[in-house]
Amino acid sequence: MIALSGALPALADEDPGYLNGPWHFKAMSCVDTTVVSVTPRLGSAGQTSFTAADFKQSGAEVTFNTGLGIQPLFAHGLASVTHYQDATGNDVMAAEHRGDRVQVCYLGGPAPTKYCNPDQDDRGRQYRVWDYRQNKQYWGGNSEHDCGGA
Repeated sequence: MIALSGALPALADEDPGYLNGPWHFKAMSCVDTTVVSVTPRLGSAGQTSFTAADFKQSGAEVTFNTGLGIQPLFAHGLASVTHYQDATGNDVMAAEHRGDRVQVCYLGGPAPTKYCNPDQDDRGRQYRVWDYRQNKQYWGGNSEHDCGGA
């Protein structure tokens, strides 16, 4: 997958028509795991409680208990999805809780360009997430900016 710099928010808004439910395709790397954290995309250091308005105004970030698509290059990295405000799936992301069971599927990462070295920059990985409790999905990139971006 080739991801273009600055394209992540748009990718999160477009509906690619993904099949609902957990995926069990041999061609896709998917793992069942849990949610580590759910926070607004923008927050204050040490902030521990969030309102619906926090997610509405800034978007959402969910981190998962897997290094799928990140490790072993970034040994301590965890898969995550970050959305800007009003992106499709933000309501699903904001309703998740630490420990919720999810399936995370790695859709691909950025290609090397003169601005992006994916061996040194962990941004630009794309994921599709199925939330077992909510029976809903969302998708997006693992950072606010693509590989080599701002």
